[in-house]
Amino acid sequence: MLEEAGASPSCGNSTEPVILDDRIRAILLVLMLTLSDSPATWIRVERTQLGMSTRDLARLAGVAYPTISRIENGHEQPRWSTLQKIFVVLGYSFAPATDEREQPRLADLSEAWSKDATGGEHPDWTRLRAFADRMTLQPELIARGIFPEPPRSRSVLMNVLLAAMAEKIADDAGITRPRWTRRRSGLQQPWSPAVRQSQRDAAASTAPIQFIRRGLMIPASTIWRERSQKLGVQRT
Repeated sequence: MLEEAGASPSCGNSTEPVILDDRIRAILLVLMLTLSDSPATWIRVERTQLGMSTRDLARLAGVAYPTISRIENGHEQPRWSTLQKIFVVLGYSFAPATDEREQPRLADLSEAWSKDATGGEHPDWTRLRAFADRMTLQPELIARGIFPEPPRSRSVLMNVLLAAMAEKIADDAGITRPRWTRRRSGLQQPWSPAVRQSQRDAAASTAPIQFIRRGLMIPASTIWRERSQKLGVQRT
């Protein structure tokens, strides 16, 4: 009998439910699909639900596009190593329990902001930087990080900021932008965390193009560390 990781062995006829951690569930799922005729349908459904193209999955998994295409069409049975790469992108972790960290998601950052006494809104830059760092260091986590739509925040600023971040991360990774970003318009008036006009002008000159188009005059360095700053791919 499989038991929850870290739990003591059960005795007698215990009726307590067995809870499997994400790593064990991922391994069991891969074993099941490896033994089946083809995991093609499952992979295609998971990818489609996230809103990714086949090329997006190939790029994030580090697997050649023709290989992903053949797997999804049932023309190739994937190797174990290939399945592992695909499943990590789709949100199934194979990391040891001691190393496993929570999947970072923009959907968890909708309320990562505060309001001061004057009513001014302040994003939690620490949490936003931590998210951006994980996306840079572990690009295989990008799909689950940005494709699920974040719930609408009480802050219009955060609604726009999360969309801009998703667009920049997607552009930098060379993948399709999440569809939900199209449903979020920009700010009616430009916004900057800077107070002085000279600082605002400087912020506007170093803001990513995805931010500028949404009225966010926020320097890339506010969220992204210097090693990963890119202005993104300009789109029409």
